[in-house]
Amino acid sequence: MFPQGLYTGMDETYDPFYNRAAWRLKFLWWPRKCELSNRWMWLDFAYQGRAVWTGPGESVFEDRWHNTTEHIIWKLKQ
Repeated sequence: MFPQGLYTGMDETYDPFYNRAAWRLKFLWWPRKCELSNRWMWLDFAYQGRAVWTGPGESVFEDRWHNTTEHIIWKLKQ
């Protein structure tokens, strides 16, 4: 219906997690993968994003981790 390359009303990279997440800097005692670069992080500081999904049942917490350097670059690109 729409020619390729025109705006269709929905961003393909949209992720509702980033609208709800609260970010804080934490020290990693256990290995985690960076959500942005897909690299392993361990025994270093990293940003933890936590989103709370609420509904008729119990609340669900979703955590994602960003490397400090990758997180700063990601924030500057927004």
